[in-house]
Parts: sequence; C-alpha cells; structure tokens
Amino acid sequence: MRIVTYSLSSTGPPQITDYHDQLSTSVKSLRAYNSVVPIHVFLYGEHPRVFITELEREAVTVHEMGSYYGAIRRIRPRAFRTLVRYPVLHKWMNFHKLAPLGPSQVLQVDCDTFFFADVEILFERYADCHFYGREEPSSKASYYGYDANYVDEDKLFALARQVGAAAVNPCNIGVSMLNHGLWSEIAKRTGILLAYVFRFMACLARNPETRGRLWPELAEVVMLDLIEQPDVADLPFPSSNVWILEQIALWLIMGHIPGFTHGYLRREHVLQGGEDDGGSDTKVVHHYYGVDKNAFLTAALSEGSGKFATSQTQGEVRGVENSKLFGI
Repeated sequence: MRIVTYSLSSTGPPQITDYHDQLSTSVKSLRAYNSVVPIHVFLYGEHPRVFITELEREAVTVHEMGSYYGAIRRIRPRAFRTLVRYPVLHKWMNFHKLAPLGPSQVLQVDCDTFFFADVEILFERYADCHFYGREEPSSKASYYGYDANYVDEDKLFALARQVGAAAVNPCNIGVSMLNHGLWSEIAKRTGILLAYVFRFMACLARNPETRGRLWPELAEVVMLDLIEQPDVADLPFPSSNVWILEQIALWLIMGHIPGFTHGYLRREHVLQGGEDDGGSDTKVVHHYYGVDKNAFLTAALSEGSGKFATSQTQGEVRGVENSKLFGI
C-alpha cells in the first residue's frame, strides 16, 4: 500500500489560516489526478471542524495527535521547553502511526505543494532507494550553485563522522519519498533526532557569536533548559539557516541506519521554490516555498482548471503570525 502524508501543527485557537488553505488546496490538487491513494493528515493542536470535514470529504484519514507540547514532552521529558518552541518537528513524529498499516511506500509532502499529475508517477519512478528528495538549494548538487555559508558540506560530513553516521547528501524534505520500511527506522530514532536538534541549539546558544541566529525567546529558553541538563554535549551546526535544524538532524539519523541508500528526485518531476518548468509536461508536484503564494496558486489553479476545482477564490491566502501556527 502506498500512502501520502501531511502534517500540520497549531498552537492557537481553532481557526482557518494560510496553512489550512495550503494543505486543503494541495490535497484537492492531488485528488484531481488520483482518487484512491490513501492520504493521512496528522494534526497537532486545535483545528476547525469544518477543515477536518473538508479533508474527510476528500477521503483523507485525519489523525488528531493532541498538543505539540504534549507530544514533544512524551518523547523528551527533560529539557523539552526548547523543542516545544521550535515548531516544525512534528512531521517526523508520526511514523509510529503508519507502521501498523504496513505501507510499501510513503510520500511525505509539505502543505505548500501543488500537484499537476498523478502521484503514482513518483511512486513508480522512485522505489529503489530508501529515501528520495530534491537536492537542498545551495548545496553542491544544486543548480543554484554552492553556498558553504548556507550548508557547509565539509562540516556536515565531519559532523556525521563525529556522531558515527554515514554521510548523507543534503536533501530537501519538502517532498520526501520513503521506501523499504524507512519510516519504522526513523520512528525508532525519533528521540535521537530531537536530541540532535537540542544539541545544535545548545551549541548556537552557548556561543556569543552565533546566539543571535536564535530569536531571543528561544535563546533564553535554551539556556534555561541547559541549567536542567548541563551535561548536554554541543553539536556544531553546519548552516546559517536555523529553520533547517530538523532537516540536518534527519540527515544524521538516516546515516545511522544500516545499509541506508538515498537519491535525488528529478527536477523534471518535482519543482521547488521559484523554479520554472519551461513548459514541460512532466512535472508532478511543485513545492512552492519562498514565492508569492497568491501569484503561484492563481497560476497553478488556472493551469489545472480542467482538472481541479476549489471552493476558495483562486489564490486566496489568509495570513497568520508564524508564532501562532506552523504547518509542514
């Protein structure tokens, strides 16, 4: 059985937000080309019932996971306050729910994605390795060119050796294909993943030269948690972007898995950011982070107007403060 998953977390009152709209639009675009593939959505916090009902109309299985705070604390009862304030970890905390279903493949996608063809194309073409993702922008494999300040691959691979992991090439996790039971292996190591994220933060917070990369509230909480757990060993963070802490922790986790293999999703099938398909008809999904969502969705809905209908005004986006809701 092949499964598609999404994950969304809210810390505010139940309300329809930008992220809800993105997730709903992504699901509808997927369903326009495939009405049968199982879709599982994991929700943390409180969400409007109308939103859940809308997903269920699209034959989505909704998992209400409770509070993000509680989920983090169950996995890491000590020094959990820091991780609770880092809002994008939930995506990798769901696999224990999938393992009993016995999937053959899992495609994990962010909310800000839009499908232009049958998702089965990806399942068919990317089944050999344990993991597939697009190359991380500004990594050595990126056509944008290499930026060692964004992700220093020499330091990354030295870090992997330090923790006893095999080197994993930097892959973006906005669209991720998992095969050969990788979800179960990651589920076994969720606690280690959270520990790596905390150790990255500890290293950044303890160093006056890097503490400023963390927002003030987070830096303060890291130092408070280190009072409770002063023996935590720092892990040097090989990137200037603190929003990929969990991504780099995941690369390390996957490097711990015996026999792990990985490859890249091809640009002709999966676009990311502001990439242009050049009029190609081979694209399956676009992960449109970092672009004007209004403009992108208006164009995407127009392009797919023959297949995809939405009850929303085209390109409608509702804003919300990042401190209130984070979706992946």
